[in-house]
Amino acid sequence: MKVLKLIFAVLLLIAALPLSAQMGNFRIDTTRTVIRDTRGNVVGEGFEVRMEGSFESRHDKLKSQKVAYFSNNIDLSSREAEKFWPVYNEYNNQREAISQERNKILRQLSNVENMENDKEVKALLDNYTASFTKEAELFRQYYQKFLEILSPKKVVRLYITEEQFKQMLLRSIRYQ
Repeated sequence: MKVLKLIFAVLLLIAALPLSAQMGNFRIDTTRTVIRDTRGNVVGEGFEVRMEGSFESRHDKLKSQKVAYFSNNIDLSSREAEKFWPVYNEYNNQREAISQERNKILRQLSNVENMENDKEVKALLDNYTASFTKEAELFRQYYQKFLEILSPKKVVRLYITEEQFKQMLLRSIRYQ
């Protein structure tokens, strides 16, 4: 069971929020927690994510928690938030689409033993590796867009906050 949870956690990193919202019975608990690095130093605050209800309600609740967590940790002004969130949501949607396509390819590749044609396998592998290039290009493109809205220090905070949020989700899934 722990192996399955770990696999889902890795997929969470790949497929972002929609996949995490599909996993099991969760309920949202906004109890504040302290986030520590591997040395025990406090690196931020968070919340425990447990959700229950329909997929849509879980996804909406998780999104609102993400917005609150990001806004707090990035320290967005109302003017910055007004410009930032539409761009970030567009970025996140495109990143999710790439991740979903990559997951679709992985599901096809999981049947590699049943594939007789090496050309088909190679084509799938080519598409799989190309998805990482596509994701890197998307990252570079939106990095520039974020710099048009936020200071470089806030862009750094954005990237750190994204990683902390993912780690928080993984921990909440791992320890349920």
